[in-house]
Amino acid sequence: MKKRNMAALALLAVMLLTACGRAADAAVTTGEIVVPEMSSKDMLVNSLEYLLEEESEEETGEERKETEEVREKEPEEKTYLGNEDENYTPVAVICYGRDMDSDLTREEITPAEVTPDVLLNALAKHNIVPLLDSKALSMEEREEDGRKLLYLDLSGSFREYLLTMSMEAECIIISSIVNTFVSNYDADAMYITVEGETLVTSNAAYTKAISGDMPREIMAYLTAAGSETDVDATEPEEE
Repeated sequence: MKKRNMAALALLAVMLLTACGRAADAAVTTGEIVVPEMSSKDMLVNSLEYLLEEESEEETGEERKETEEVREKEPEEKTYLGNEDENYTPVAVICYGRDMDSDLTREEITPAEVTPDVLLNALAKHNIVPLLDSKALSMEEREEDGRKLLYLDLSGSFREYLLTMSMEAECIIISSIVNTFVSNYDADAMYITVEGETLVTSNAAYTKAISGDMPREIMAYLTAAGSETDVDATEPEEE
């Protein structure tokens, strides 16, 4: 299209320049009034401007078409925020112990979503909490004195479960729950309550926050505190 317009421009220029010599002095007269004809020069300029304008519009249309074709070829960008990425797979860490002399075993799972009940169900498979009717009634995250604390409230079946356990088993259970939750929620320590009340067992009353200690360390706190005494496992006691 562009080459055709250029050829037309060249041909028109030759024709008009030839006619210019023939009609340079021509004029139409009507009595005393002289009406000058449009000069060949003016005709040439107007014709050239028209063709150039038409060519410019054609080029603009072609450029627009090329831009639209490029956009159609480019893949549509997708924006994901945080865990909304369709390729994101959540990973949870489950901590559980089997005896007093060993550290906790850490196991990774890939649930559809990390929630308190998901963590409890995973712990139930290792006998850390009762398999049936073990639920998280609520859980809150709070910032206190520069520390991130969790407040986990469990169903009454958890307390009944602990009352059947020895002191050693209770230490393993408490340590497993605390380490599992503080690991997954990036917390410093946590409170464990049962149906909105302080967790009280035959070995201790858990009125204070517990940090991620090993079972043998919690055993040391319970032994030093004595039966049904407040447990503060956030810092080891000075000897």
